Amino acid sequence: MTMKHLAAFLILATAPLCHADTLQSATVTRVVNEVNIYKPGSSAQPAKPGSSVRGQTSVQTGANSRSELRFQDATITRLGANTVFSFQQGTRDLQLQQGTLLLQVPKNAGGARIRTSTVTAAITGTTILMEFLQNKWIKIIVLEGKLDVFLNAIGRRVTINEGQMLFMKDNGQGIPNPVDVDLARLTRSSRLVTMAPLPPNAQGAIDRRIVIQTDEKKDGTLVGANVVPRTRGDQALQDQRNVRDIRDKLRDNGDYNIPTDNLSNGQ
Repeated sequence: MTMKHLAAFLILATAPLCHADTLQSATVTRVVNEVNIYKPGSSAQPAKPGSSVRGQTSVQTGANSRSELRFQDATITRLGANTVFSFQQGTRDLQLQQGTLLLQVPKNAGGARIRTSTVTAAITGTTILMEFLQNKWIKIIVLEGKLDVFLNAIGRRVTINEGQMLFMKDNGQGIPNPVDVDLARLTRSSRLVTMAPLPPNAQGAIDRRIVIQTDEKKDGTLVGANVVPRTRGDQALQDQRNVRDIRDKLRDNGDYNIPTDNLSNGQ
């Protein structure tokens, strides 16, 4: 990577998100089963609707558990089972230490960054699902809008558009190209999506993309279980093979358990 490209990457990945109020606090709006709030120097406190979450505080969910948080700017964060989530007060930086989340950022809120130990995702006016299992994989699905993903170790940037999924190994040295995913099937089965209605603007954008995908399936533009776009030619097929190669390696190592399941049917 040249110095010019390195400088551009650093600006994009670390620059403040401009013209936006910073995140100061969130309110717990929904709790399903075991959800705890951890404050520095304190023992776990069971979360309940109305609980406040601020910087230096993490929210952790147990097995078969979920929660929803709403920030002061109407940003929605839903957490799946076995998830550890926190945010840096006074910024728009969110931290997913493990687990799954749905994030819906209103289009006028100024965006947000989600950080894991491997990648950073920068989003503006977007609804996404994300899963991070350390030493296993990272999955990001854009339901509506788009986001840019960067390797924290300084690498290429990849844009994920609505209706697309990025799937990569946690210790990957590069970011693969995203592949298309069946939004109709995903949104019907995801407990994080069906937990409560999404804002009308976001749901409307998702519904429009589903209609487009349905039409493309009918005319043969999109095919296959993961919906591979034929119009992208050999590169699309190679991207899909790369996803399958990663899954095969994880399965051989005993680490693979249908990688979209946690984002679709149980979380």
